[in-house]
Amino acid sequence: MESSITSNQGLCSIEIRPDGIAFAHIPSANFEVTACEFYPYQFGNQLNNDQLKVQLSLITAKHQLKKIRCNWVLHPSNYRLTLINAPNVPQSEYKKAIRWQIKDIVNHPLEDTSVDIFYPDEPEKALKKVYVIAAQSSFLQNIAHVIQDCGLYPASVDIREFAIRNLITGLAKQDEVIGLLSIVDESCLMVSVKQSNIQFVRRFPINWQNLKADNYNDLITEMQRSFNYCQTELKQEIPIRFLMPPGIDKTMIQNVAKNLNKASKSSKLNVEVSIFNLQEIVTFKESIDPRIESHCWVAIGGALRNSIQGKQQ
Repeated sequence: MESSITSNQGLCSIEIRPDGIAFAHIPSANFEVTACEFYPYQFGNQLNNDQLKVQLSLITAKHQLKKIRCNWVLHPSNYRLTLINAPNVPQSEYKKAIRWQIKDIVNHPLEDTSVDIFYPDEPEKALKKVYVIAAQSSFLQNIAHVIQDCGLYPASVDIREFAIRNLITGLAKQDEVIGLLSIVDESCLMVSVKQSNIQFVRRFPINWQNLKADNYNDLITEMQRSFNYCQTELKQEIPIRFLMPPGIDKTMIQNVAKNLNKASKSSKLNVEVSIFNLQEIVTFKESIDPRIESHCWVAIGGALRNSIQGKQQ
């Protein structure tokens, strides 16, 4: 007899990446990851729903997850996130007004666009800026149906920045603004969080290839530019502690942290950078391979959705 869907069954999280599916399951609010795996898969430019369904069905059956609530964390290639001026309308009408402001940043028809918003400050204050998330509605619905067909219950859809918030919130001291830097092949993502809420997000065109030549000037310049914007435009505190997620090339990540810390000592930056250890945030029922950790840290953040009481959920 199948049990009803309840929050007591916990939450599983998936991230459908261009190179495969990352998966994690946290069955309760005790921060224990009972399953965490990465399934390499080359989707290419067109997501193959049949092959996706086969893979997700195997995951569901292997870990006995039928009817478990699932949080799908969107890969950055599947959504746009931008900061815009708050529209001159009541907050209840923000989403309707904002749709017309973002028409030039989406690659699909406006009528096929899902829009959500969150604030870089407390909504009770006089808002000047709003973060807008835009994704293709038909794509979201399509994949949600695939998730449901595989026996999972599609409970929520998040973006990578929310998964990051879930992870680093647990590492922050009370009232501390804490930051994360994630460098991938295409760009560098900077996120700052305070009290379970995202305050600032920015992507800039610095990638691993830029840094392999030991040239950190551009990265330092972009971080300084972000700090200046936070202070002057958003009136926000600047994180003095930044974390970097685990990656396959551990030596390269350590070099980035070392060079940014070196820049801080020379007064170019006033930050402390270190690589976070997932085992400081969650416990694993079984030991986790570093390669799996590097692929699945976002999915783990997604599975922490129920454990973090953020105002932006």
